[in-house]
Amino acid sequence: MVVSGLKLAYDSEVPGALTNRHLITNLSDGVDPKITAEKIPMVAPGSKHSIRIGSTVSGGGGTFDRIKTSFVVTPSNTLFQYQFALVLQNDNRHADYQKSGFSIDITDNDGQPLSCNFFGVQLQNGGTSQGFKLQGDLEYKNWTTGAIDLRNYIGKIINAEVTAHGCTGREHFGYAYFDAQCLKTEVKIASFCPDEDGFMTIIAPEGFDSYLWNNGATTARIKVKANVGDRYTVKVSPLEKLDASCSFQLDYKIPYTATDTTITATICEGESFKVANKTYKNSGVYVNKITRGNVCDSTIKLNLTVIPIAKHQQSFTICEGKSITVGDSIYTKTGIYVNHIIRASGCDSVITTYLTVEDFQLVMPLALSITEGENVNLALNLQPVGVYTIQWNPPTGLSCATCATTTANPSASTQYVVTVKNASQACTQTEKVKITVLPCNIYVPDIFSPNGDQQNDIFFVYGNSCVRQIKEMVVYDRWGEIIFQKSNFQASDPQQGWDGRYLGNIAVENVYAYKIWVEFNSGKISKYMGSVTLLR
Repeated sequence: MVVSGLKLAYDSEVPGALTNRHLITNLSDGVDPKITAEKIPMVAPGSKHSIRIGSTVSGGGGTFDRIKTSFVVTPSNTLFQYQFALVLQNDNRHADYQKSGFSIDITDNDGQPLSCNFFGVQLQNGGTSQGFKLQGDLEYKNWTTGAIDLRNYIGKIINAEVTAHGCTGREHFGYAYFDAQCLKTEVKIASFCPDEDGFMTIIAPEGFDSYLWNNGATTARIKVKANVGDRYTVKVSPLEKLDASCSFQLDYKIPYTATDTTITATICEGESFKVANKTYKNSGVYVNKITRGNVCDSTIKLNLTVIPIAKHQQSFTICEGKSITVGDSIYTKTGIYVNHIIRASGCDSVITTYLTVEDFQLVMPLALSITEGENVNLALNLQPVGVYTIQWNPPTGLSCATCATTTANPSASTQYVVTVKNASQACTQTEKVKITVLPCNIYVPDIFSPNGDQQNDIFFVYGNSCVRQIKEMVVYDRWGEIIFQKSNFQASDPQQGWDGRYLGNIAVENVYAYKIWVEFNSGKISKYMGSVTLLR
């Protein structure tokens, strides 16, 4: 496998064959899941992939995991620069030599250690290891950069081994993230020409514990007043665990530089590109002559392309309770919204969304009842007032199946469903109403008492609204003699009934037969027969 230019091999022949032991990390992996006190990225800063070795679960101790590589040192790769982050589980039961640890070991092709070859750490009892932080029983170290100077080994084969291990008691884990690359051991400059004030930045290799410049500065980067021939030296010392005798010195002499440079750049509309003290915002070819005293003469040709912003407008109308999504934004309220969406070119698209949120209220009866043959009005109360699309289903028995107010005359009990849409068709509501159709019929009492107490004194026929009239009503005594008879009168009228008298006197208590012919509104005539008991 290759990590930042170095081909690294697993100690195991099959990469990733051991569960929780070997992992090639990606930027999408995020941060280490165990350390919550601070974020430790699973990929080294500036890289796209790194390697994690070592067990990540308790009980995974007692073993070690190793990656290694070999390379030939050339004048262009004399600096072995590495990055690592560590998560080691500690305990109070094991001796120091049994605890989790990590090491980097550099040897020549014969396996002999190089001077300044080793960096290692092993947990100890009695406190947190130097440079580590503590979270519970975990000692951890965020990404740290180290480097080893190999200029004395040009032409030789160098071996590098990285090892992570848990405790030998097989109870506590230890793992490491690692990345490495080979660079040239040299001092660099941030730019060939000084800035407008005559200063330039000189950069020593990163990854060392300390720096000491001949001007007294102690950082990897220094900013100096540039003059041709000025010489700067820096003494660099290795990380804390390496021998201080491994320090070495690098020199840099400020030269006169004359360059012709062509820069091809692409920016997005609204951005700018700066060359020296000039700023450009439009596509074109620009030539700049930069003179910095006796240090630098530079001609810079800039080929600049400006990608225009893609602008788009869109309008939506939705119903209350709904939403629209634009990019990673969700909108639910009326308004004007502007979103910037990054295109494949890296430049934004500007999307302006005009959103209208509508709603309406629908009120109607939920249940009604009518008698067979009757009509009933179904009226919708719609707010706000406006234009609506209405559809009643089923349309059977309705005077208008698309009106807000309609007359229903179903022949049987029916549930009507009405669907209403507003003018924009964005909002739809559905309601139901049950119309129960009662049968067309009459009611004939089976007892009455004509005793003048104003309670059930009259024997008469009750009928609902579907009864047009009582065609005829005849009451017989037990010998078949007609003692009451009346024709063509309205139902439910006590004045049209029998008052219990026969030939001017109250009839005797007895059971009397009757026959009643009823004419309904439909024109149908039905005959009813029965008996009524007269009580005094």
